[in-house]
Parts: sequence; structure tokens; C-alpha cells
Amino acid sequence: SLPHILLLVTDQFRYDAVSPIISPNLYAFERTNGSTTFHRAYTSTPTCTPARAGMLTGKSPWAHGMLAYATFINCTKYPTTLPRVLSKQGYRTATIGKN
Repeated sequence: SLPHILLLVTDQFRYDAVSPIISPNLYAFERTNGSTTFHRAYTSTPTCTPARAGMLTGKSPWAHGMLAYATFINCTKYPTTLPRVLSKQGYRTATIGKN
């Protein structure tokens, strides 16, 4: 059986936002579920939609073309995306919330 992967992506969190005071539920989840937290993660854009597209395609905003909120990107033109890689490994993938 494959290990479960839950990728939580939040907006407008400072580096110290996962704390018992600011976000107690995320803090508790991080501490109790064997999760991995990327404390030194970096994004090449501060805008959420282009940053998410970069995470899913592995490309910078200038390479995937989504430089603003209103830009529509057809993901079928990217042969390698995180959901496709996971699917090929036997995972069932889903996006919930903003997609």
C-alpha cells in the first residue's frame, strides 16, 4: 500500500504562521501526523495562482506562462505534472478548493 500524501497549500502565511497561536489546527496536524513541513520553501512569485501552477508543473511562472490571476493555462500542454507523476505511481489524485 502506498503512503498517503496530503498536500496543503495555503495563502498569505508568513514563515512563522504555523504556530499554536496563529493556526492551532495546522500546528497540531503538523505535530501529530508524521507530516513533513518545508520550513525553508521558496516560491519564485508571491502570487498564489502562478505559484501553484509552478508547484504542479515544476516550471517557473515565466516557463509555464501563468503570470497573473486571469491567465488560463491548459495543463494538457505540460506532459509532466505532479498529479500525473503520482497517478503513474498508483495514486488517485484530487484537487479540492482553488484549482
